[in-house]
Amino acid sequence: MCRQSYLIAILLIFGWTAGAGAAEPIDIGSRRELFVDQALIERLDGRAELKLHHPEPREIAFTFEKPWEGNASGYPTVFQDGDLYRMYYRGHRYIIDPPPLRQAQSEVVCYAESRDGIHWKKPTLGLFDWPATQDNSGTKENNIIWRGGYETHNFAPFKDANPACPSDQRYKAVGGTTSSNGLLTFKSADGIHWSALSETPVVTTGAFDSHNTVFWDSDRQRYSMYVRYFSEAEFKGLRSIGMSYSTDFKTWSEPVALTYPDSPPQQMYTNQIAPYYRAPHILLGFPTRYVSRPLTEHAKRLEPTVTRAQFAASVSDSGAYTGAEVTDGLFMASRNGLTFHRWDEAFLRPGPEAEGRWIYGDNYQSYGLFETKADVAGLANEISLHFNEGSWRDEMHRLRRYTIRLDGFVSLNAPLSGGEITTKPLTFAGRRLSLNYATSAAGSLRVEIQDAAGNPLPGFSLGDSEELFGDSIDQSVWWKKSTDVSRLVGQEIRLRFVLHDADLFSLRFTD
Repeated sequence: MCRQSYLIAILLIFGWTAGAGAAEPIDIGSRRELFVDQALIERLDGRAELKLHHPEPREIAFTFEKPWEGNASGYPTVFQDGDLYRMYYRGHRYIIDPPPLRQAQSEVVCYAESRDGIHWKKPTLGLFDWPATQDNSGTKENNIIWRGGYETHNFAPFKDANPACPSDQRYKAVGGTTSSNGLLTFKSADGIHWSALSETPVVTTGAFDSHNTVFWDSDRQRYSMYVRYFSEAEFKGLRSIGMSYSTDFKTWSEPVALTYPDSPPQQMYTNQIAPYYRAPHILLGFPTRYVSRPLTEHAKRLEPTVTRAQFAASVSDSGAYTGAEVTDGLFMASRNGLTFHRWDEAFLRPGPEAEGRWIYGDNYQSYGLFETKADVAGLANEISLHFNEGSWRDEMHRLRRYTIRLDGFVSLNAPLSGGEITTKPLTFAGRRLSLNYATSAAGSLRVEIQDAAGNPLPGFSLGDSEELFGDSIDQSVWWKKSTDVSRLVGQEIRLRFVLHDADLFSLRFTD
């Protein structure tokens, strides 16, 4: 295929057409829009900017203390399924002392569940024997749901929302490594009892030794898979992410590397990409960033010092690691599934040195955002997410829950001195404009609706707008004692926001 034909094919795959949207207003209908990129922004004035926010640490949610778990357990997938929260993860343990690095046991796929997304239980399922070892007599009283081949390394389930999905395949999963020659697929009717779906790997181009993810994309009416990928063949170049898609979960496209305009090259392990459940036309990703550093005297003294020395000694013969490698969490967003706006600053930093998360393997985000109640009655729900800590350490390997406000990943922000945003031309549907925003006591936010040329519409000028202040995930905008914007439905408009010491996270026209 010639280069021009290849580029045309890629454009068609991802729904792009020449000149599409160049002169047409963006029809946002009544969908929620987040400020995670500049897709809606025409102009920023004053000191307005897009500001990345960070999750807040909460309680230790989960420990890997069972005999079939251990210090290499990981790659959790979490999703809410009706009234139940489900978690799937790898149970595994490495020995790092004495050297060399080696597996203490085989990998297994484990299951846990919760009724509130905060307190987790490991049910006794009785599906698989855990074999006897010197320290364990063997038992079926465990939460293991799968023991098989290489897919146990990174078994990643999801609940299939495709209306055409057969009932015996309501839950699907992918898993595999280069040792299995690619990713295999699996099915389940209840999320507990699993069987193979594909006889051979469905995607074979990639590295795969990470958390590969897959979901039904209702906005694009296809399955999307994001895989571990290298910028060059044979594990050379940058650790990166590739994207493949399918309409039937059987035949998959050749993976295509993601791109990150205006972001410097960075090494990434996991991807954790999925449609944002409150605005599924936007894909959010939470990759783990890998940074390789020399083992300086300073690096040797970063906690966990003992574990770092043990790890460095255990891998000394491989030449691949020094012991000073570190990992943290990133955030990125996309509207086409291929090009991502990646924030180069960390979404989650490793934190205070004394807490000991400055080592390779920590700060990996689990796959899945899930909504939980706030710890104070009457407050809005929050988004919960897990990060791991205590890697390589049997006594403290665990997941910690973090929370962030609904839509609270990035905001349009301005200091008290003020800033403005003007959107590109839009059309909408709905009777009121709802904002997710927060200000200080002295801060404020006002909204003007303009015509396509930028002229204030009568009754919706900045002078007509009531000054908003407070902190709400659903604040109606008022103009001259009214919130009704229905007479503007179908018209081409622009929105102008004027902020002082304020954050605007999202907007939505709604009835």
